[in-house]
Amino acid sequence: MSETSSGWDRRSVLRTSAGLTATGALSGLAAGGAAHAADGRRPTTGKLPKPPSTKGAADRFTGEVWVDNLVAGEAPSRLRASMVRFAPCSRTAWHRHEHGQTLHVTEGIGLVQAKGGKLIVMRAGDIIHTPPGEWHWHGAAREHYMIHLAMVETNGDGGDAAEWGRLVTDEEYEGR
Repeated sequence: MSETSSGWDRRSVLRTSAGLTATGALSGLAAGGAAHAADGRRPTTGKLPKPPSTKGAADRFTGEVWVDNLVAGEAPSRLRASMVRFAPCSRTAWHRHEHGQTLHVTEGIGLVQAKGGKLIVMRAGDIIHTPPGEWHWHGAAREHYMIHLAMVETNGDGGDAAEWGRLVTDEEYEGR
């Protein structure tokens, strides 16, 4: 389906989000001018380049893990968001986040556990929150891939968004 066959196109969405009505945006185009927001500024919404995928470091992950860093918040934002892909049995090391972490599972079946807590099975659509400072790990189930969006708030200093501990043992992974 083309952009226009669904009743919208990218330009009209950008102009509408910049405070113009569709009629105002079209009249601006008809006059040969570029569309501007009500305050006269040009819209700056745009597509960002996609950084390359990186393999998860062996001191932070067990198994095959690939990370796509999607957002590394520019001040004043402190949000970091990464899409993380885990092969079956792959997992993070124990780690914690000063401001907590939220995971949104997009595909597959995974596992998450807080230090001293029960092993939790997570599936596509699940949202998992780990509070600030809590040691935890997460990864894919034994026979399934798992992909999640990981969101953390940083200190804004450009440093690591996590404090990393030791690798999760096979016994811990198995819930023993």
